[in-house]
Amino acid sequence: MSERPRRDTHRPTIRSRTPFAVRPALLLARRLAFARPGRAVLVAALIGLPIAGLAAGGVLVASTSPSTQDRLSVELGRSAAMLEANGPDLAGMRQDPVDRYTSTIRKHSPLDRYYDRPDSSDADASAFPTPDLLDSVPDGAASIPVRQGTAVVSGPKVPVTVNAVEGQTWAGALQGHWEHLDGGVPKSGDQVLVTPATLDRLHIAIGQTLELDDPVQRQVTVVGTLRDLGQPASTLAVFGEWGSLGLTDDGTAQVFLPDRSITWPEIQRYNDHGILVESRAVVLDPPFPSQSTRGAGSLVNYGYVGLAGVFALFEVGLLAAAAFLVSSRADTRTHAVLASVGGDRRFLFTVVSSSGLVLGAVGAAVGTALGVVGGVVAFHLLDSGDRSQYPGVHLPWLVLLAVLALGVLAGWAASLVAARSASRVDVDSALRGATRPAPVSRRRWAAAAGPVLAVVGIAMTLVCGVVVLALNARPVQEDHLALVVGAGVALGPCLAQLGVVLAARRLLGVVARVGERFGLPARIAVRDAVRNPVRTVPVLASVMSVVFVATVVLTFTASQSTQNNEQYAFRTAVGVGTTTVTDTDGAPDADLTQRAVRVVRQVVPEAHVRVLGASIENRPDGDPVTLPVDVHRPDCAGVGSGPCSAWLTGPDSRSPHVLTGSADDLGVLLGHRPSRAARAALDRGDAVAVRPEFVRDGVVRFDTRKASEFTMSGQQPTGEPLHTRTVPAVVEHTDQPLQIAVFLTPQGAARHGLETARNYLVGSFPDGMSTERSDALAATWQAAAGQQAETWYPSFTVEAGPQDPFRPIALVVVLLAGIVTLGATTVAIGLARADGRRDDEVLDAIGASPGVRRRVSTWQAAVLTLVGSLIGVALGMLPLRALTLRFTPTPLGVSHLPFAPDPTSLVVLAIGLPLLVTAGVWAVAGRRRRVAVRRTA
Repeated sequence: MSERPRRDTHRPTIRSRTPFAVRPALLLARRLAFARPGRAVLVAALIGLPIAGLAAGGVLVASTSPSTQDRLSVELGRSAAMLEANGPDLAGMRQDPVDRYTSTIRKHSPLDRYYDRPDSSDADASAFPTPDLLDSVPDGAASIPVRQGTAVVSGPKVPVTVNAVEGQTWAGALQGHWEHLDGGVPKSGDQVLVTPATLDRLHIAIGQTLELDDPVQRQVTVVGTLRDLGQPASTLAVFGEWGSLGLTDDGTAQVFLPDRSITWPEIQRYNDHGILVESRAVVLDPPFPSQSTRGAGSLVNYGYVGLAGVFALFEVGLLAAAAFLVSSRADTRTHAVLASVGGDRRFLFTVVSSSGLVLGAVGAAVGTALGVVGGVVAFHLLDSGDRSQYPGVHLPWLVLLAVLALGVLAGWAASLVAARSASRVDVDSALRGATRPAPVSRRRWAAAAGPVLAVVGIAMTLVCGVVVLALNARPVQEDHLALVVGAGVALGPCLAQLGVVLAARRLLGVVARVGERFGLPARIAVRDAVRNPVRTVPVLASVMSVVFVATVVLTFTASQSTQNNEQYAFRTAVGVGTTTVTDTDGAPDADLTQRAVRVVRQVVPEAHVRVLGASIENRPDGDPVTLPVDVHRPDCAGVGSGPCSAWLTGPDSRSPHVLTGSADDLGVLLGHRPSRAARAALDRGDAVAVRPEFVRDGVVRFDTRKASEFTMSGQQPTGEPLHTRTVPAVVEHTDQPLQIAVFLTPQGAARHGLETARNYLVGSFPDGMSTERSDALAATWQAAAGQQAETWYPSFTVEAGPQDPFRPIALVVVLLAGIVTLGATTVAIGLARADGRRDDEVLDAIGASPGVRRRVSTWQAAVLTLVGSLIGVALGMLPLRALTLRFTPTPLGVSHLPFAPDPTSLVVLAIGLPLLVTAGVWAVAGRRRRVAVRRTA
């Protein structure tokens, strides 16, 4: 008998019909990818974390961007349409079919001529009444009118102002706009619904009575709870039947049509009567494309998330690529075995790159799942209950699929360099266990590419920045050319960073010459960094990129903060509150002022409110206005502060230019006791000028002109004034320029013929005006003023100085940069130490103590992070320097950022982060006493 051939069943023959052996390569790649679980988890985590952030950002953007259906549900509930008044009953207005608040006025139409009339004031509006919405309801159609306003109710301590809504908001047709939560519904005018927040604020429960103080005074019974889904859940509101809360018809009414749809031709006819219409059928099927920009914000938010994701994936690309390179060097013998049994370079390349594909798919899948969960959790943490801003959790499947594909692609791309290195394995050296550092490229273009790219990037940034400044000086509204050139300011630093990465080995060589002078551990560390760029350049690049982005954010934020501080106009000294008491026409009223003073002193007695005289500057266009003349400033064409401030040359009823009172009153406004010269001038009846712009040769000139001659853009009036008078004055210098022009005593103002009215309230509010105190003041005023409650609102403007958001932003940015830098550097240095295990074995073999190995790791971390941080800070300041590099004076009316980086935050980034990382490496490096030496036969 012939012997049957022996069949090897434990090792199947690799066969493939594809030219690149994809199937066996994928099989080997999967096995190699998970051969070392720790390495696989590290690479998958590196890829999955930014993918999780992208997915969470996508879910959060989608969940905070209401769709058309969401918006219609909040605005219409289940109704088919809604009517709303929007001006006088005149033809000429055309609304957008999708966004009713986006409208146009036809030229030469009755409405256009009405608004072009020089005397089209509020007093003249009585000749053109607003349309009657209830009379505009189509015949036979059911309607639900709703009117909104405010009411004052008795609280546990002080009266509380709440929103008041009249109408059957609890009807089924309005569910979605309003939501009935608990209890019954009103059956008569003595029953109301309130929001749950109102129950908590007033310490009452369903079934108890509620005391209404304004606009009607009576007791009502709370029969249930209801909430407006277009308002936050914390909103205080009371809901009653139509007419039960005493609200006036001030044009805020809306009429909902539950069953009657409105077509586009009907909407046009309604527009001709000054009525806006929200029609579900028209919004869902508009007759022409909408011109509204509503919804464009979600695209911008997606763009921000995408930019952050690109930066994160760039970091991942650096670290994951380093991880694959380290893994590839550890698997050199495996690759050599594959090559020795017939695997060619293409097969080895496919195996290693496919391992990146496998780990990228795992990391992307896990990261996407975690991101979805994180986005849902973040939405519920941010959700205020306002369905117009937080419509609900939405999963953007296309975005999530794109994020998933991006993660797989990132894993595959990160493995390409390692795959190329593995395909060129030296079989004989690898099988013997020999390892060599990465060879230095001898191509001249490769050596020059790094410096050339760095120089080109820096030059491009500076040149484009100068061109952008020149373009911005032109009188162009939408300068698209400046945007195109401005892209070079963003692209230049990226090219410079790429050049630094390509030239990193030579740069580290220069640093090594200095580092060798600090002892043996430093010499070993810097030489190892130069001879092994595969494991050291990713550390430098990751730190540089993180610090670069943080520096860009901090420099621009600091410069904007500096600009805001320079342009901020102080009304008074910090902690001083002011308000002007006028009637509905803007005229002073002595009786109204006295009543307001009594209420304010009752609610906030600690403010020590006093009454000052103020010039009357809110007048009709034909009436004269007397203002001091800014004699030191040229004519300006732009709006701004300082030389071009509109307040210096135009009337302002909120900050009158002439104030009268005593020296103590002036001291309250200034925040300090007036000087001896100022007190003497007041005693003589002369003026005290707080702004030196109004004084020349010891006098202030007052011009009387028609109100129509003053502009709102800071331009000096032209033409001859009606009257001119001069008043002797002294200048009272302050630390900041205040919006106080001239101060006199009442007797001095009368002697010089300056008309003032005692209706300017001034008080001391060092802690500001809290929301509770504002509510109490408003509620007390509405309850005490009676019919005059609507003529004036008790709102104090408390000077708090410029709001500087830089410090919290700087703290957050530095903290995030520190976390990212520490994490990225820890991973990169950990990979470097894993790749340098053979070096530790050699050091241990020649008698080096664990302390030496610890100092070597610490020195290497210090050098790499310090160099990366310094370069990142230098390149991060480059865009701002380019956009502030002016060689000519800034034209009038043009505002440019100053170059004002914050040195403290930059020092923390450049020096503090390297110290933090170095301390962390010192704490964890070299903990074991001996290295387990691996012996290769």
